[in-house]
Amino acid sequence: MLSINNFSISFNETKILEDINFDVKQGEIVTLLGSSGCGKTTILRAIAGLQKEHDGNICIGDTCVSSKEVYKQDREVGYIFQDYALFPHLNVEENISFALDKLSKKDRNKRVDQLLEQFDIIAHKHKQIHQLSGGQQQRVAIARAMANKPKILLLDEPFANLDSQLRYKTKMWLKNLIKKYNLSAVLVTHDKKEALSISDKIGIIHNKKLLQFDATQDIYSKPVNFYIANFLSEINILPKALIEKLELNVKENQTAIIEISKSKLTNKNTLLEVEIVDKSFCGEYYEILVKDVKNNETDELSMIKSTLENIDLNEKIYLDLKRENIKIILK
Repeated sequence: MLSINNFSISFNETKILEDINFDVKQGEIVTLLGSSGCGKTTILRAIAGLQKEHDGNICIGDTCVSSKEVYKQDREVGYIFQDYALFPHLNVEENISFALDKLSKKDRNKRVDQLLEQFDIIAHKHKQIHQLSGGQQQRVAIARAMANKPKILLLDEPFANLDSQLRYKTKMWLKNLIKKYNLSAVLVTHDKKEALSISDKIGIIHNKKLLQFDATQDIYSKPVNFYIANFLSEINILPKALIEKLELNVKENQTAIIEISKSKLTNKNTLLEVEIVDKSFCGEYYEILVKDVKNNETDELSMIKSTLENIDLNEKIYLDLKRENIKIILK
């Protein structure tokens, strides 16, 4: 449904993105994930036709809609902005109607009523935007984006302005909506949990490049390098002492890691005795900093979401890791 080929863009002399390639199938939710300012929104704007100057091709279906040779203004996309971009001087009905200017008044009114009903905001039809809650405003923005029955939905940090409870409910509602209408969707966020929970595929952007683009479970379980592993999950880097004791084959350009959730402490004698440097109570778990007692030069390990259940702090403490949970990846 959507194909991005060799996409690069510069502002003045500054290169923002370089050689970005990915495809989005029909009915698929793809998330572009990365730190703020990495160029995620720039890609969305280019797909929507709001950013004209770029290298490479953007194709929707079989049609190239944007390149140095071709530029098409009309695209079957709906765009949901981070701040919703609703018109404050128009009411709910008028905001949605704004996207339907090519229809007759009769057809426009009929379509607006369908959308109001569909998104459960019919009771707010004549309200001004400032009279709505954040969640209601978002539904108006989504209704407007869906008004012309787009094939592709573009979402720029769509849940950023919602509280955590409403964010979860809205996220699941939107995911089901996209799947129900078999839309293709490209979501931009810097929230890894949001990306993992809603996406079919994830692309991670860093230093102008798309480092990895893969199915959600694959990119999580098989990160191609340390940056991706550390971005998607909280990890520990194994100290040299433990790598040697486990006889792991780690090359110079590689590092051995393990997810913090799979790092355990025990009083049972294992390969690495550790000393607790610091601990902070966080409710269901402790944030614990430990170091190898036999090697003062070893880097400290931060262990997050580790419990101290059944641990006697007056006894010797060991790091308990299962070999199968250790990953060896590129630095």
